[in-house]
Amino acid sequence: MGADPDKLPNKTAWAQTLEKEIGLPLKEKKLFYLVWVQNGIPVGHSNLTFLEYGKEAHMHLHLWNPNARKKGLGLEFLNQCIPYYFECFKLKILICEPYGLNPAPNAILSQLGFTKTRTYRTTPGAIKFEQEVNRWEMNKENR
Repeated sequence: MGADPDKLPNKTAWAQTLEKEIGLPLKEKKLFYLVWVQNGIPVGHSNLTFLEYGKEAHMHLHLWNPNARKKGLGLEFLNQCIPYYFECFKLKILICEPYGLNPAPNAILSQLGFTKTRTYRTTPGAIKFEQEVNRWEMNKENR
């Protein structure tokens, strides 16, 4: 939810972007992806964007298959991802700005201990449409 299909990059351009990032040292990465696997089947992902090693990153999450939703998987997977993100990238703050009208990620972030700092209208990324988002933050000390 929140993505504009007309803004999605073509597969070749996206693959080139990811290939470039894969080869970079952790301190130079601006993007990072973790695929969520259940019973040997990829079911979703979490990724970091606006990644600044030793400072902050913006987190995104998505369960690809609607049948995998509303079963606690997002919460379970993020419980594993978040400590990894903080440790691996030495983050001080982790930010997530889900679409304000998508209740699932907003509820999960609250359960995980993120603090909602504001709601505002923006275009939150290159493939998004203008929308109202809720900004959630988690500090290293509060996780």
